[in-house]
Amino acid sequence: MKYILLLALGLALSLPLHAEDTKDSAGDKSKATPEETFKKKDKNSDGFLSLQEFIGKMEGEKKTKGETKFGKKDSNKDSKLSLEEFTAKSGKDGDKKSD
Repeated sequence: MKYILLLALGLALSLPLHAEDTKDSAGDKSKATPEETFKKKDKNSDGFLSLQEFIGKMEGEKKTKGETKFGKKDSNKDSKLSLEEFTAKSGKDGDKKSD
């Protein structure tokens, strides 16, 4: 009877540890959706991303690449990105969507 109680206690104590493991592997949310990323970057919650919101804290070469990418994504050239522009996949020339 002692062994059964010890076994049950051991299993009960290990369940929370197992739950953490399955939560990490099954519900891996390390990669945010584009919509979640857009919302997080939209600091003033106006529904658009300015260049500054888009590049955030980028510096140096990353900042330059970010500015170029912003220009390619800004299809209507209004100096801000809508969610549709942000999530669109640009072609090499930035004007065409890739298939």
